[in-house]
Amino acid sequence: MKQIAFLSLLLSAATVNLHGLTLSGTAATSATNLVAGNSSFVIVDTSGGDTLDASAFTAGLTLTEGTSFGDYYIAGYNDVVSGFGISVVGNASFNLGDGSTAESNTYYVVAFGTNSGDGITLAAGNTFDILAGGDWQLPVNSAAFIYGADMAQFSAINGAEFSVVPEPSTFAALAGLCALGAVMVRRRRA
Repeated sequence: MKQIAFLSLLLSAATVNLHGLTLSGTAATSATNLVAGNSSFVIVDTSGGDTLDASAFTAGLTLTEGTSFGDYYIAGYNDVVSGFGISVVGNASFNLGDGSTAESNTYYVVAFGTNSGDGITLAAGNTFDILAGGDWQLPVNSAAFIYGADMAQFSAINGAEFSVVPEPSTFAALAGLCALGAVMVRRRRA
């Protein structure tokens, strides 16, 4: 009886292990506006239908490994490292099938040129770069998957440098200040 229980436990552990996934590799080798120690994150699109772009990042958004925002799951965090120039590494270990990710989900590497640390809160003026590839999709129940060798490696960051968009309340405050300034100038002239 003990042997059957042990065998059942071993088989169930092997099944859970099949869903473990580790991504690793170098996503960019000649990135601009980054320094060693800057934050980079592996972010997975859990809806399957979105494309991660600058509109997903707003002032006040906090990014921490293992959390979600909108349809995106933050699978891993890395420091930008200094090698031959600047390299953005993209290691992440997480489970497929735990509700946060699934096979064929698209993933991205996002590197912040103005932030450091594994938990960052974005502010207006922060800059970041988004790396992606048409074949950057989570594989089926693989224990380890290396992009750079198995996938298209970028020699430079894909796309432009973006700035975090201020929240609508910030725009309202700026508009109010402009209106107040206009009233003061008009009264001074009168």
